Amino acid sequence: DLSSWVSTWLQTSGVNTLRPVIESDSESYKSIAIKQEAPKIPAGSTELRPHRAAVGLYDLKDGQLLRRKSVELDLTGDLTQVKELSGEKLADLILINDHDLTYAKIRFDARSIATLKAHLGKLNDGLSRALCWSASWDMFRDAELSATDFIEIALTGLAGEDDITTVTALMTQLNTAVEIYASDKNRDALREKVAGALLSLLKSAKAGSDHQLQFARSYAALAHTKEQGAEIRNLLDGKFQGLKIDADLRWHLILCLVERGMSSRAEIDAELERDNTLTGALSHERCIAAFPTLEAKEAAFKKATEDESITNWSRLSAIQGYNRPIQRHLHEGFVDRYFDLILETYNSKSYEVSTSIIDLLYPSYLISTQTLAKTDAWLNGPGKDSHPTLRRHILEAKDSLERALRVRAIDK
Repeated sequence: DLSSWVSTWLQTSGVNTLRPVIESDSESYKSIAIKQEAPKIPAGSTELRPHRAAVGLYDLKDGQLLRRKSVELDLTGDLTQVKELSGEKLADLILINDHDLTYAKIRFDARSIATLKAHLGKLNDGLSRALCWSASWDMFRDAELSATDFIEIALTGLAGEDDITTVTALMTQLNTAVEIYASDKNRDALREKVAGALLSLLKSAKAGSDHQLQFARSYAALAHTKEQGAEIRNLLDGKFQGLKIDADLRWHLILCLVERGMSSRAEIDAELERDNTLTGALSHERCIAAFPTLEAKEAAFKKATEDESITNWSRLSAIQGYNRPIQRHLHEGFVDRYFDLILETYNSKSYEVSTSIIDLLYPSYLISTQTLAKTDAWLNGPGKDSHPTLRRHILEAKDSLERALRVRAIDK
């Protein structure tokens, strides 16, 4: 009879969290139990599901993080004892959901987090490593791991990560960690730290490899100091052996120079002559909007919101050039103007055009209680009786902002 399983797994929503509860002395475990928590979404859920899962113990041995023992068992209710692990010597890493047998969020104890920060790249099992990446990101986004700690885990693991799909995802996560989730106090130092680590990885990557390309693109996006910015120019000038500089990468590198005030209108005009294609023209527009001046931001904002003659792609390029995270200080004067135009934009333009403006011009890099208050003021004022679809877009932006504020609060 599968009716109870169907009821809890197929007819309810939300993801359970599995957390280790450990009692130990200085050498061994007195007990290890797995605590199951109800989903946080939907709010008020009390759903605890049956899970078939494994709990793995990993030790650092001969320069590698190796599985010592894995115990498979059924998890039911809010607390399940893992009796087979009582008396085991303390492990460097406890991995709940070892072998990825169930669907749940997993958490690490403090000792395991310390191990991941120092040795994730030495975990030789690809699936186990992927589970650790995923769980670390979940803990981070749920404000149980600070930006500083997540970045340390990510940089430690990157050096030993051979899967390019994972590396590509991590590049996006590192950028988000620095630009969205790091506290204002720590952001610049973390940006410099990440860029320095990526430059080292770039220099040691195999010439012509996908890893080399990913490290180059991400390094250019996060370079912080003048010296790091100069390396973007070296990339553009072909001084990194084996790195193929195609038109797409050239425009990306030039954009990164432009937003740092290290390029000129003459250079981007010359690049357009070199790449006189539709893609080149859009990249040129993106660069024009990315110059680090209020005049450039004003022109881009007006183009995106007022110019009815441009294509959707042209509008998108203007917004992308406007909304550069390292230029967030230039966005402050546009916040009130953004909220003032939401209703008219949604009611007067096509859905595709209006939502691109509303979603992408939201002040997502101005992460503060002031931005949150202005968002609430719109939702409770001009937008109170607006179309449900429009409200949904603003509510989702608000949710992302609130998450960022929670995560930032623990990045001391």
